[in-house]
Amino acid sequence: MKNSYHITQQTNPDDSAESDRISESQIIEALLFSSQQSLTIQQISKVTGIKHSKKIRKLLEELNHFYRENERAFHIQQVADGYQLRTETRFQKWIKKGRIVKPVQLSQSVMETLSIIAYQQPVTRAEIEDIRTVDATYALRTLLNKKLIRILGRKEIMGRPLLYGSSKLFLEVFGFNSISDLPRPEDFDIMSTP
Repeated sequence: MKNSYHITQQTNPDDSAESDRISESQIIEALLFSSQQSLTIQQISKVTGIKHSKKIRKLLEELNHFYRENERAFHIQQVADGYQLRTETRFQKWIKKGRIVKPVQLSQSVMETLSIIAYQQPVTRAEIEDIRTVDATYALRTLLNKKLIRILGRKEIMGRPLLYGSSKLFLEVFGFNSISDLPRPEDFDIMSTP
C-alpha cells in the first residue's frame, strides 16, 4: 500500500526544472545526511530559505513520521540544540561489524574525568583532582584533543585557573540535546545493586 506522505514543494528562485522537483523536506534530509554534526533550526533556515522555525520543525516531524511508517533504519534526533540523522539502535551490531574506522576508545580514568566535567561544569583542573584524587592533566589533554570538552574561560580566583565544560560534540556523541538531559544521580537506584 502506497504511503500518503505529502511534502510541499520548494519555492526556489532558481527557475530550472530540476529545482522544481526537489522538495523542502528532501533538502533538509540531504543536509542532515551530509552533516557530521547536528544542525540548528537557524542553520537549516539559512540554507533552505525557509523563514519560519515552526515550518522547519513540522517538516522534521513529517520526515520522522515517514521513517517510522516505512520502518527505515534511521531517524532524526534532537541533540546538542540541533537535529541529526541517527541510525536506529536495533542496527547497532551490523554497524559495529561494518565499521572501517575504529570508534574512539576512552579509558576509565578519562571517562571519569569527562563525567565530572559534564556534571560539575564549569570546573577547574584542581576541582577535578579534588574529586578524583589523582592528577587530571592526561585526561584533560585527551578530552580536549578529542574535542569532547572545551575551555570556558578562567575562574576569577588567585591564579585564574582554566574552567572546563562539555562541548557540542560531547552532546552529539552521547545523544543529549542539552546538559539538562544528563541522567541525574537520583535516577539511579544505587541501593538496589547487590
